[in-house]
Amino acid sequence: MTTLRTPRLVLETLTADEARAIREGDRAGRSWAPDYPFEGDAVVAAVIGEAGEHYDESAPLGVLQARLAATGEAVGGIGFLSAPAEDGSAEVGYGFVVSARGRGLATEALEAVLAHAERQGLRTVVAMTAVDNVASQRVLQRCGFVRGETVDDGGDEGPMIRWERSTH
Repeated sequence: MTTLRTPRLVLETLTADEARAIREGDRAGRSWAPDYPFEGDAVVAAVIGEAGEHYDESAPLGVLQARLAATGEAVGGIGFLSAPAEDGSAEVGYGFVVSARGRGLATEALEAVLAHAERQGLRTVVAMTAVDNVASQRVLQRCGFVRGETVDDGGDEGPMIRWERSTH
């Protein structure tokens, strides 16, 4: 289980139990922001559910739930849905509920995850953003990512911009 701390966040492995609660909308006994989970959290929780017993909570580069350090409330998530490729690269994804946006929390979380990824030997981190997601693009720029090509694989999200950052 991974735990990363920043000045305002605690990033902890998203457990299979917490993912189940997200899928089921079970808020009982959980410290979640009123607008948590959002769509991205539900998608990640569904992937974890599909993985079943193959979901590895001990993976050093996995999915982390983001909680406000001051209150313990879950406000989003960040992490890697798949193991690093043979070339030492992996794709990071992140998202925060509307009530947590505009405060630099995504940047703070991404910086912590990048430092952790480097300690784990990851060489390159890739991120994808929708062409119109300017806020996420700014987060990536602040964290040293370089904009790459725009790709359109015909998916529901439309054209996406590929971003890359070396951890060294």
